[in-house]
Amino acid sequence: MPSKPKSPKTRLQKMRLFFWRWHRRVGVSAALIVVLASFTGILLNHTSELELGKSPVRQDWLLEYYGVELPALINFSAGEQWVSGDDNQYLYLDGHQFAYCNGRLIGVAETDGLLVAACTEELVLMTRAGEVVERLGSTYGLPVPLAAVGSCGAALCLRSQEKNWVADFQQLVWQPTEQITTWSTPVAMPSALRELVLDEQLGSDLSWERVVQDLHSGRILGRWGVWVVDLAALFLVFLSLSGFFLWYQQYRRRR
Repeated sequence: MPSKPKSPKTRLQKMRLFFWRWHRRVGVSAALIVVLASFTGILLNHTSELELGKSPVRQDWLLEYYGVELPALINFSAGEQWVSGDDNQYLYLDGHQFAYCNGRLIGVAETDGLLVAACTEELVLMTRAGEVVERLGSTYGLPVPLAAVGSCGAALCLRSQEKNWVADFQQLVWQPTEQITTWSTPVAMPSALRELVLDEQLGSDLSWERVVQDLHSGRILGRWGVWVVDLAALFLVFLSLSGFFLWYQQYRRRR
């Protein structure tokens, strides 16, 4: 026997059940993206007041995610002060850039009340206030390339060409020595000083406004992030249609 055709009422009941189930499922799936888009949208509406465009990103992991190259820092303590060098051959005293040094920073020592920053090709003599007093390179007979710097008694000693040398800054001569030397070794830099160096190195290349914009559009996850946000927009369309259908069915039943 041929099956009995379904009544319009039965079809509406199935449609109502279908929309009811998927209205909840789609709502839950889209909730996180909708909340994120709403929150970032509010931030973008007030970007001027919040000064997001003037607030640079300083989180290492986020800078690396955006492909911003962080300076490779090496740090040495000089009493209560810090001398740092980056891979662009700039020197920093307590987090502030103060000089250029020819070569990679290999150590810091103190002599005659001055700080001596030793790079592979040059010595930079400076005051504790960061004022450069003298620069000494191979033209002054400095045995380069330097491998280490340190204190040997009251004098300053260098390590170069597999030999130890004692420095005489009055005569500007370098004599081989067998004295026991305490070599300068790199140490971990306090996070506050590292942030100062990053401020001077990176400027404001990546702002929080750019990050919030990428979060809002999904571009922070690349091409797939944009598709996810587009899918969330379609979910909202479905939620609007299904919500209207369920409301209208309820409205008709009440009437």
